[in-house]
Amino acid sequence: MSRSISMALDVPLFTLQHAAADARAALEAAGWSLVGTGDWSWVYASPDDALAARVTPWDGAYRLYAETCRAHPNKYLQRIDRIDELNDGGHVVFMERLWPADEARAADFCVAVGLGNQSGYELQAAPEAVAAFADDPDMAGLREIVRCAVETGAATLPFWGGSDIRPGNVMADAAGGLKLIDPLFVAGKEIVAAILAGQRERLAAIPRGSLAAFLTIPVFDDGAPGLRQALQDMDLIE
Repeated sequence: MSRSISMALDVPLFTLQHAAADARAALEAAGWSLVGTGDWSWVYASPDDALAARVTPWDGAYRLYAETCRAHPNKYLQRIDRIDELNDGGHVVFMERLWPADEARAADFCVAVGLGNQSGYELQAAPEAVAAFADDPDMAGLREIVRCAVETGAATLPFWGGSDIRPGNVMADAAGGLKLIDPLFVAGKEIVAAILAGQRERLAAIPRGSLAAFLTIPVFDDGAPGLRQALQDMDLIE
């Protein structure tokens, strides 16, 4: 998204001076509507329903996905228009608006990707689904793009989870074309377990600010006071 488009939509360029709460407030003031809340993020739709903005206090896996989409366009990946970096590892990603996909089509698509799932979701084998994409160069390209992204995440991100390819992470564009979204994950449950177990050295791989930001993602709607206290006791956050 260019600066001129951003200004036309009355959406500011977010910077390292902003937190996720600042970004959410600015989007809402500009008329963007909250259309979804996940464990890690809030998603807003533009006033004309043509664009979406995903706001997260911290999620290295999604940031890797967004950067991958920009570097390697593919018809099965979401169009990413702009990534604004917030403080403490958060970001706002501006992108094309998508809608829920047909569940059966989405399930077949996930099997056809052929990379499995490492988040605990069990994909059902469907040879005919794979055959339908056998001669599709975009599917072959998607498979290689995601495989490389998984390798990058494993080499660079602490508490790496792996691939999260499942029907819930497949959506459709306005024309009904399928898009793979959010196919990578950081193991948030492992971070929580490490905090509760007092694994200071392991947790120190995450920047202090990002650890604090992690406690403000939507799943911690109460601010996670027990986790916050445990991190303070380990001198990992203020």
